[in-house]
Amino acid sequence: MTGNPDLKQKQLMRRAELVLKEHTLLTLPVDLEALAQAVGIHLREMESKTEGVSGMLLRYGDQFGIMYATHVDNEGFERFSIGHEFGHYFVDGHLDHIPFDDGAHRSRAGFVSDDPYEREADYFSAGLLMPSSLIGPILRRAQEGLPSIEAICGEAKASLTASAIRYINETDDAAAIVVSRQGQVDYCFKSEALKRLKGQSWLRKGAPLPTGTLTASIAARPAAERRGHRDETETDILDWFGGERAVRTVEQVVDLGRYDRVLTVLSCAQLVDDTYRDEDDFDESDEAMEARWTPRFRP
Repeated sequence: MTGNPDLKQKQLMRRAELVLKEHTLLTLPVDLEALAQAVGIHLREMESKTEGVSGMLLRYGDQFGIMYATHVDNEGFERFSIGHEFGHYFVDGHLDHIPFDDGAHRSRAGFVSDDPYEREADYFSAGLLMPSSLIGPILRRAQEGLPSIEAICGEAKASLTASAIRYINETDDAAAIVVSRQGQVDYCFKSEALKRLKGQSWLRKGAPLPTGTLTASIAARPAAERRGHRDETETDILDWFGGERAVRTVEQVVDLGRYDRVLTVLSCAQLVDDTYRDEDDFDESDEAMEARWTPRFRP
């Protein structure tokens, strides 16, 4: 993806929502079979023993088909894999640039590939399964952090990791997610509210998990011991991203099982009502001060 990556991501997810509107399928959970029928694409399961790819886009002249992996035994991941192949089909330029070997393009969905076309298809899939117009009401009802992610996951029938990314894309909360494998970062996303906190660093792919964190301690356990494990603690955003000020943070950790990965959700409720201004640099009116100190609750 070239240019502004945040803008490109939003454009891809907006394109996915427009596809659903065009075919009057803008409801949760999105009916992927109906979309396939509407555009003349055949859906078929891959053999359960097939590993190493999440799905395939088949092309024979002007005819297309989608095969999706079932070896993970996870409906959310299967649906995300189908959405990923739809991304290759619908996003401009993909059919001209992605490789087709003997009429099949093999994908690795789930934000694990560095290939820009695979990443674009991932973002399209996230927007297809979890359109912005339908995610907003879910977030207004749910508690911040992991409960919001699980609410999206349940209503959209999406994978937990894809739901976590959509939460970060859409939330007004100051939050971040980190997906790691064997103690190293796979990827990290921050919400817009958290990005405004000054002086932070970024956790890049391959970086070690911050020492002393709950996530690092859980990731260090044998896979069989932590399988399905989840835990929560209070920490400080400085422990994860550094910065210029301490902010109380809730760290929620879930073992994903699949491919030995761990999901971390970091929530900073203290920053939701923060104006991100230095109080020494401005005079606050009585009205503004009253508004800032009046508790706010989600409807």
